Order: sequence, then structure tokens, then C-alpha cells
Amino acid sequence: MTKIGSLAIGAFLALSTVALARAEEPVTGVWKLSIGATDPCTLTLSSDAADPDAGAATPSTQCPGGLNSIGRWKQRGSSIQLLSPSGDMIAWLKEKNGSYQGSRLTDGQKLALDR
Repeated sequence: MTKIGSLAIGAFLALSTVALARAEEPVTGVWKLSIGATDPCTLTLSSDAADPDAGAATPSTQCPGGLNSIGRWKQRGSSIQLLSPSGDMIAWLKEKNGSYQGSRLTDGQKLALDR
């Protein structure tokens, strides 16, 4: 194998590893949740022991417009569903550049989750 071939394979493997690490970044942790042009509030996502792609969602008391009723979350591919404690879907957000954007189902208000 030539040096150029070896370098090309090495570069490919390195970039693949970086892409996989980025794709597997956990969704859990503290997020800033905003609706429309309002100031963001805090939403903490924690995973269930049995399912790392779902868990409890704890909004701060400052979350406006019914967003304080969020109690659960589920990750579906590159999207996140925000749910009420009883499992009713409140919003569906899609990943975009490390954050999530979407809308509330009841009225179409734009929502965003940012770190």
C-alpha cells in the first residue's frame, strides 16, 4: 500500500470516528427552552435506567405558555418528542446544528432547545 493510500484510509477513519462521537452526544442534561420570542427557561432531561432514549423532563417554574406541563421526553432518530406526564405529545423537535427546533402541537408556536 502506498503512503497516500494509507493517509487516505487514516483520514477517513479519523473523520468517521469524529462523526460517530457527534451523532452519539447524549440528549440528557440542562437545556434552554424558548417559545416564540420569549426569554428561555430551563428544561432538564434525564434518562430512564431502562431506556436511555427516553426519560423525565423537568421544566423550571418560569416556563411560559403551558410548557411547565412537560414531564417526559423521547428521542426518535434525530428528533425529540416532549410529552406530558400522562404521555400526550406537547411538541416535536428536530435536531439542527446541535440544537432542536420545532413547534408546539396545540397552536403551532415555534419552540427551540439550545445548550
